[in-house]
Order: sequence, then C-alpha cells, then structure tokens
Amino acid sequence: MHALMSVGRLIRQRSSGETLDTGTFWILKTIAANGSMRVTDLATCVNLDASTVSRHVAQLHQGGLIVRASDPVDRRAQRVRLSADGERQLNAALRARLALLERGLDSWAPEDLEQLDRLLTRFVSDIDRETKDSENR
Repeated sequence: MHALMSVGRLIRQRSSGETLDTGTFWILKTIAANGSMRVTDLATCVNLDASTVSRHVAQLHQGGLIVRASDPVDRRAQRVRLSADGERQLNAALRARLALLERGLDSWAPEDLEQLDRLLTRFVSDIDRETKDSENR
C-alpha cells in the first residue's frame, strides 16, 4: 500500500513549469477521455458531487481551459469540452508524467518491464472487478 501511494504521490507532483493542479488535471483528463459532457455526468465520472464539479468548471471556464455550450438535447443543461489551451496544458502535463515514468524505468531490463506491465494490468483488472462486485452487493 505504501509503495502504491508513493507512486501516486510522485506522479501527482507538478514538474517545473507545469500549471495544472491535481484536481484540474483529473477533470481535464476525464473530459478529454469522454468528449463533450454534461457537468452532472462529469461529476459522476470523477466521483464528486455536482456542486463541487460546478465550481471547478466555473474556474476552468474562467481560466480558458474549457468551453461551455448548451446541451442540444436539454437547453437548460450545459456541456463542457476542452478548449485549445486546455488540451495543450493537459497534453503537457501528460508528457511530464510520462517522462517521469520513463526516467524511473530507464534502467529496467525489457523482461522486467514486461512482467511489471503484466502484473499491474492484472492488478488493476482485479481491483476493478472487486469494485464493481462490491457495488452490486
């Protein structure tokens, strides 16, 4: 548990010049993965209440990282998507995290990397299955 939490903490740390805080990163990453989405759906995806996500969305919109538009199905609702600047900053943050991982694994033998990939993939799958199973109980 300590090792996993340490890896997460290290990856979440901002590198020099990075402007996105952890919360902003995950919200932008979720929007990028799902495309244009309603704020309520975004809240569900990031496991936060809608009022919290609405505040984040207001800040992201004010900062020029997302664009709001009326939902074509329900004009009372809004959809959000990444702006060009939001995409640029998210991609820079993703590149910084990837570079950190690459530097950390640079000296690993190819077979060790394959084993790590296989075991982490299995671990994530097992945790995901357990999470879904516990929700259905």
